[in-house]
Amino acid sequence: MTLKYKSDQLLSVLCLSRSYRSSNSRLHLFICVVVMRCLAVCGLLVLLSLSVQCQSKNAICEIFTETKEDGFKFLALVALAQNLPNSEIGETVPLLKEAVDLGVKCCSDAPTEDCNSDVGHVFQSALCSSESLVEKNNLKLCCDKTGTERADCFIDHKSKIPQDLSLKAELPASDQCEDFNKNNNAFIGRFVFHFSKLIPTLQPYIIKAISEGYFKVLTTCCAEAEAQTCLDNKKTAFQNSVRTRVLQLMATCDVYKKYGERILKAKKMVQYSQKIPQASFQEMSDIVKKIVATYDSCCSGKVVNCMKERKELADQVCSDQSLVSRTVGLAECCSKSVMIRGSCVEAMKPDDKPDHLLEHYNIHADMVDICKNFNENPELAMGKILHEVSTRHPESSQQLLLRFAKEAEQALMQCCDKEDHTDCVKTALGERDLHKSIKEEGEYYNNMCTLEKTVGEDNFEKRMMVYYTQLMPQASFEKLHLISETVHGIVYDCCHNNPGHSNLHCIDEKLTNTLDATCHEHDPTTVSVRVAHCCNQSYSMRRPCIFDLKPDTEFTPPELDAKNFNLSPELCKQNPKELLVSGKKLLYGVVRHKTTITDDELKTISAKYHTLRNKCCAAEDQETCFNEEKPKLIAESAELLKS
Repeated sequence: MTLKYKSDQLLSVLCLSRSYRSSNSRLHLFICVVVMRCLAVCGLLVLLSLSVQCQSKNAICEIFTETKEDGFKFLALVALAQNLPNSEIGETVPLLKEAVDLGVKCCSDAPTEDCNSDVGHVFQSALCSSESLVEKNNLKLCCDKTGTERADCFIDHKSKIPQDLSLKAELPASDQCEDFNKNNNAFIGRFVFHFSKLIPTLQPYIIKAISEGYFKVLTTCCAEAEAQTCLDNKKTAFQNSVRTRVLQLMATCDVYKKYGERILKAKKMVQYSQKIPQASFQEMSDIVKKIVATYDSCCSGKVVNCMKERKELADQVCSDQSLVSRTVGLAECCSKSVMIRGSCVEAMKPDDKPDHLLEHYNIHADMVDICKNFNENPELAMGKILHEVSTRHPESSQQLLLRFAKEAEQALMQCCDKEDHTDCVKTALGERDLHKSIKEEGEYYNNMCTLEKTVGEDNFEKRMMVYYTQLMPQASFEKLHLISETVHGIVYDCCHNNPGHSNLHCIDEKLTNTLDATCHEHDPTTVSVRVAHCCNQSYSMRRPCIFDLKPDTEFTPPELDAKNFNLSPELCKQNPKELLVSGKKLLYGVVRHKTTITDDELKTISAKYHTLRNKCCAAEDQETCFNEEKPKLIAESAELLKS
């Protein structure tokens, strides 16, 4: 899912900023190495201080002990970086040392008053103590405040920093591997710093998982002779993984903010019932309640609170030995370090279903009890239904199961007060067959996979460009380019990298996350009123609403522009990725000119475009050829699209 890269660049995510190429880059790396060694000494002090079994229960020592030195240092780096869009890692060196030294001091037998402070407050105070950082990053307004007002100001400050999801890279493999092999901890520290700056609202546990993934990629590729080839081969899977994690998190927070706890609980009930089908409804209800309770902190940018609450959640779940012993995936995740247990559970594949579980859930068989429970506590009754269908259908998407639950809820509201409630619900649900719906939608996504493999990656991405331009021709090329390559990345990842798993579950989930993030990225009415309408549908109906849209026939088409055809001698020098972008610009221009364009019309124009390009690129005077032939192609295309 790349945008546009030079051939000698690593196509991975975000890596290092342009300053890494500057004359100061080696100095910055040297500073990082020195600091890492210093922190290693601090780590020894931590071990010595903990050996005296300090009885202090202060806040700083508590989180320092729970996360260990590396975790605390990582947390400090993320918390600092997310508020410093205009700074480099070298400027944070004194603050990082100050934070770790405070952790050591607080866990000694002579803690100071600062040790009773909130950890987030400590990090903010460290920032405010540096006049240069405050001025460079516009933090004076926040630093002039105190207490909760200052904390809220920092959160608001982070939320307004532009996010960069382009996933661009800077350095070729040779440079990265040289510095990685010199000191991989310093290198990954720089990676974490820059990633945190570019997506300042991202939770630390996601950044931790991404940085560990990149560490594995570099460890493998930098040990090979052809490091560039290795990194190029791994780029797609890694980029897709990063974008998926980021979009999933952003989408969940957006859903929480827009629809509230009730919908988030329903979503999490489906998600985790599919993963842990051995858990009883009561066990799952308790887990979901605790999960949802963390989202207030995690979605509002409270980095330290989020980390602490997720750690407590993982402790509580992993302490339930009865559940852990019944769940292979959960047992494996609970054996991992405190920093990554939560991410492991989120990413784990569904466990095998219990033997006693029937293949399908017959809602009509339990109607008496269901109506009784529904009348007493509707939310609890719907949670039970979601749990029953989710444990049986890990192959389904969350949205499909939520749509079924929505229809069931409407039927129960209509029928449970009536004497013949069983027959009433059957009539209200009509021929709604969950198993049939899962099969039909599964076939739809399987066909999408077949299409992608049949037409090839570039042609599939071009088809997505045509489709989404027809739906929202008001959008910019850059926006539609990103959407089309994101959708292609999702389909490629699910169809090629998830053998034996449900394409319905994989593709529908990721497409929905992309849509959710798009709906909240900006005011959708500025792109398309029709898309804005879908964004305001119920959560489970957003994606079907988009899929049901037809080409926008009310859009006032622009004239065909020579820029859309991008015909010049530069075209003859482009690499395959650049040629793909040029082809998509052509499609963008002609589809906006006529949103109801037919496949035959597109094929005709595309064929003429390629013929002209081949002719002029082979000509002795390329520029003259393009100047003469381009107006003809534009005129012929305009005439073709008149009908």
